[in-house]
Amino acid sequence: MPDIAPPVLEYIYDLLIRDRSPAFLLLDQDGHIRDWGGKPEFYAMTDLKKGDRIKDHLLMLDGLFPLDEEQMILVCVEMENGVSADIHMFQEENRCWTLFLDATEEKAHQAVLQQKINDLCLLRDKHAKLLKQHIGREIAEKLLRHKGEAIEESRYVSVLFANVRGFTAYSEERSSKVFKMLNTCLTAIIQPVLDEGGVVDKIIGETVMAIFGIASSDISPSVQSLTAGFQIIENMHSLQKIMAAEGQKSLGVGIGIASGQVFIGVLGSRNRKTLSAVGPSVNLASFLESQTRSNEILLDKNTFRKIDDFQKRFARATLRGIEGPLEAFSWESEKWSSL
Repeated sequence: MPDIAPPVLEYIYDLLIRDRSPAFLLLDQDGHIRDWGGKPEFYAMTDLKKGDRIKDHLLMLDGLFPLDEEQMILVCVEMENGVSADIHMFQEENRCWTLFLDATEEKAHQAVLQQKINDLCLLRDKHAKLLKQHIGREIAEKLLRHKGEAIEESRYVSVLFANVRGFTAYSEERSSKVFKMLNTCLTAIIQPVLDEGGVVDKIIGETVMAIFGIASSDISPSVQSLTAGFQIIENMHSLQKIMAAEGQKSLGVGIGIASGQVFIGVLGSRNRKTLSAVGPSVNLASFLESQTRSNEILLDKNTFRKIDDFQKRFARATLRGIEGPLEAFSWESEKWSSL
């Protein structure tokens, strides 16, 4: 291998090592100090003397000598003074060079990454716990008995779609805390669904699909879904006030609800099972949500017929559907002083 020119070596040193407060010890094969250099005091190594045993200065290295391997690297070792160091040890004949490089910044970065991983794990567990609540005894028993075969039944349900309005623009303007805000919005949507006996079918980005009528209840799924919808909007209003006080653009929510006969299926493998709903009401609820303004609820006529006590709050609306005019019923929070 040709010699590396001194200017190149100096460039490599400046590029990789100079800012990391390098220090080195030259040890014999039994771990006695023969020489040192650089900035050993940066790593709390003071009063070094030739012939000293390395363990008298760095107890963590006791028992490593003689080295069993030609080289060894100890990553992010915390020194007595709190400084973190990468320690590189490599042999040359009967000597061992031990190089210390500052790794404090690297350790801090690792701590941040680990915290993010922990936060994501906690969030996943929190959502998993939320999604498992209030499923209902019948479905829970089927999930327990399920061994891979498809389980399917027809049910009259109400399907709710809720989408956070303005979140795409919010995320484009921010490089951090986007995930935290999304989690806050999803919690504002999911908790009312669970409180009213609904089941969260799926979460797609900032959109939640929920089904009411799977779990047994004396309350009609139409009323359950609408009650949940009112609470979702109230939760989002509370969030809007906080965001406005912080000088942020407000987020809203659009909700579509449709009721009818759908097929409920418990699908999946032995290790992963999930609920799924298929039917015209699912597609209609999704369409109604897509037509809402911020903080508006749109109902289909089947749902409207089952909410006697709330009908006076809704205004008739005609939407342009795929197959022609579509009758719907609208409620907007701005037109009502209270829920």
